[in-house]
Amino acid sequence: MRGKYSPTVSAAYMADREWWTNYSTNNRPNVYEPYDPEGYDSYGYDKMGMDRADNYEHEYYSADDYDIDPFYNSLYENALDEWTFDGVKPVRKS
Repeated sequence: MRGKYSPTVSAAYMADREWWTNYSTNNRPNVYEPYDPEGYDSYGYDKMGMDRADNYEHEYYSADDYDIDPFYNSLYENALDEWTFDGVKPVRKS
């Protein structure tokens, strides 16, 4: 399902599957933290359900305009294009 993982964390998971565990625990072994230092969970959403791109998970679920493309969601695609991974955490592209 599109949206379960925020598109803001896609590049991070593609580069390093353990990035969130390392970032959320400050590389401490055998430690669990529900949120990283910026307040986001492993799916990329904060306690209110908003991601780094200021979108809620449910906003990514459906297409924006079924008449144009039944699979395209501009919020999702824009966030995917605007966010990358700096080797430690997701960051907005400059």
